[in-house]
Amino acid sequence: MLGASFVPSHAMHQRTILGFLLLALLASGCAPSFSPLYRDYDVEPIAVASADATKQSEETRSQDVRARLRAALVEAGWTEAAPSAPNVISTEPRQLSHWGLWNVIVSLDAVPVGDQHVRVLFHPVRRYVTGGRSKISYLGSGLRRAILPDLNEALEAHGFLPIGTPRERDEEQVEGT
Repeated sequence: MLGASFVPSHAMHQRTILGFLLLALLASGCAPSFSPLYRDYDVEPIAVASADATKQSEETRSQDVRARLRAALVEAGWTEAAPSAPNVISTEPRQLSHWGLWNVIVSLDAVPVGDQHVRVLFHPVRRYVTGGRSKISYLGSGLRRAILPDLNEALEAHGFLPIGTPRERDEEQVEGT
């Protein structure tokens, strides 16, 4: 019966589907935890005498936020660098890990958004022993553990409250209701 076509049984079809679902479940458990390359912070206003608070200009508040942000970055161990834009506070690249064939180097950009919010952007790069470089397109759990605890602690000490990423904020809203 060489010319006869093979028709799979219903049980075989179910086992194949079950096998694919099991494979997908196992693969998803091994997937890395992706996180965007930024974190957002709310700015707590510094207590100022009430008469002065109403007179304080937007420019003065903006300068205050930038000064507090600079102090927090230095306290967290980052060195300020020449900014990439006038409204940005940039840091020198810092080596966070060494994996034999490459080093992971990270620099930060802190961007005040008005005088009520700050976004901190992370720029992780792999620098290979051959001299090549490649950008890391997400903030993996190892990088988060190496950067965020000290940075968040220093920023909180200077009046910046971490509000995370939009996804984290959405999860908190869903869990809180």
